[in-house]
Amino acid sequence: MNTRALFSPATNAVTLVRNEVERMFDNVFCCSNTGSQGYPSLNMIDDDNNIYVEAELPGVKMEDVEVSVTDGMLTVSGHRTAVTPVGADTLRRERGSLEFERSISLPANVDPTDTRAVLRDGVLTLTLPKTVNSRARQVPVTEG
Repeated sequence: MNTRALFSPATNAVTLVRNEVERMFDNVFCCSNTGSQGYPSLNMIDDDNNIYVEAELPGVKMEDVEVSVTDGMLTVSGHRTAVTPVGADTLRRERGSLEFERSISLPANVDPTDTRAVLRDGVLTLTLPKTVNSRARQVPVTEG
């Protein structure tokens, strides 16, 4: 294949248009209000006493996030607002306003009254203490 053809201005223009169309469809289908596409991205970590959840929330303010724990389900919801300063024109917008809600099943019973949530540097970190009945216990083995 001729490498000159790969880098011609026409090919670059077509590639740019294709990338913009793909980005448009990604924005339409990825960040819907239902949260069905897995936003926000998160990690769940389990130890003997707690479940830890880290959720990526770039550009989301603390007062715009809600966390609830009900019937073994954790729900993180909120919104982010994109603002253009008065008198300015938006030349490109890849990060817009969005509303989100994501619910996930917890692998153990937790005590919602002692749950802690901290938002720092765009990462929401939740500490969900397990109930006493959900914690791992060492079982002694006897000779029988």
